[in-house]
Amino acid sequence: MTRTRPAANPDQDALFGGIPTPAAPVADAPVRGRSRARRPMRPDRVVPLLEEVQDTHYGLLDDTDRVMVFEDYNRVRAALDEDLILHLLAEGYVERCPPRDMVSCLHGVIRKPVLPLRLTKTGDTLMHRWSSYTSLP
Repeated sequence: MTRTRPAANPDQDALFGGIPTPAAPVADAPVRGRSRARRPMRPDRVVPLLEEVQDTHYGLLDDTDRVMVFEDYNRVRAALDEDLILHLLAEGYVERCPPRDMVSCLHGVIRKPVLPLRLTKTGDTLMHRWSSYTSLP
C-alpha cells in the first residue's frame, strides 16, 4: 500500500518559482521481525569457539549481554568474539546457564555477577558435525 501526499496549493506556486511538485509516494514502515542479511558461519571459527563454550570459558556480564571470558576462577575480561557468540546465542546453539550458576567475578577492580554460557543440544550436534570439516586440508 502506497500513500501519496496531498496535492499542492496553487496559491503557493509563486513561493517555489512555479515548479510543479509531483506527489511522491511515502514508503511504508519496515516490517518488524526481519533480520539483516546473514553471513555464513565458518567451521574453522565456530568449532573452537563452541569447544570453549562447552568448557565454560564464556559468560554474560550482569544482564547487559556483554560477553566475558573467564581468565581465572574469579576474573573476567571482555571477549574478542562477542559478535559470534551473540549470534550463536540468538540462533539457539548457546544458552545461558540457570541463575543458580551465577558467579561473582572481578571485572577490572569491580566485582560483578557473571552468568556462564553452555551449549544446547543443537549446539553440541553442530560442534560434533562441523569438527570433521576442520580436519580436512
